[in-house]
Amino acid sequence: MVSLRQVEAFHAIVEAGSFAAAAQALGTTQPAISKRIVELEADLGFLLFDRGARPPQLTRHGHALLPLCAEMLALRTRMRATLDDPAEYAGQFRIGITELVALTVLPALITRIRARLPRIRLRTEVKLAEDLHQDLLDRRSDMAIAPGPPPGGLLHARKVASLELAWMAGASLGPLPPGPLPAAALARFPLLAQTQRSGLQAVVNEWLLENGQRPQLILACNSLTALSGMTIAGLGIALMPRSQFLPKVASGELRIIETTPPMPRLDYHVLYPASGLEAVAGIVAEEVAAVGPGLG
Repeated sequence: MVSLRQVEAFHAIVEAGSFAAAAQALGTTQPAISKRIVELEADLGFLLFDRGARPPQLTRHGHALLPLCAEMLALRTRMRATLDDPAEYAGQFRIGITELVALTVLPALITRIRARLPRIRLRTEVKLAEDLHQDLLDRRSDMAIAPGPPPGGLLHARKVASLELAWMAGASLGPLPPGPLPAAALARFPLLAQTQRSGLQAVVNEWLLENGQRPQLILACNSLTALSGMTIAGLGIALMPRSQFLPKVASGELRIIETTPPMPRLDYHVLYPASGLEAVAGIVAEEVAAVGPGLG
């Protein structure tokens, strides 16, 4: 079987001009170099050097083999560079994201990641926070950009954004009481919500319970876009990221309901597990942090 040591010896002889010079360049002995060439010729079934010439000259088969050996040695160099430098990573990297990430910063994030990791193969999947956390723990993804407190100590976590939240109502819902409204007054409206696996919904439930109200959700869905559409249609009120929907407020389609106490902020984290891809994940996490303010 042809080995890289044989290929390296063959290439070194051609580059250095003799067996002795090749041995010196590779830090070995001339007999060791000669042995490698004999083995290589035996493996291939052809003579590569004309030993009668001084210095040894390539045969026709040697000339044919030379560019292939150069490619093999260049590939070895690339392999070493890939292993040494995470920026050379050319494999798949799976990122779980929320719908909010997809709607706001995803194009900018992918552009930045590709600038740092030009050979990476990215795959993104939109899910709710609880599912994103579970995918990481089950190793079905390599990274998640998710809201809420991260799960236990198996993951690296870095806060990348802190979102201001606001209760919102559509113009067609009718007049609102003068605010700010306490939780009890808010709970009298039909409450629209994301499903329980949502980080945003966890904030809703905790805030209502802390203020003496049991969440009475009228309609739940797992899409922020659908939730805003139902709110605009006047089907109820919903808690949503303030900055993302300010254009709808400016157009009059939505109204902000101020509350007392104010709603807590929702922190977003980039999360990744301890794995063989930590160096690559660290680069991606830096770019997530760079675009994080765009979440709101």
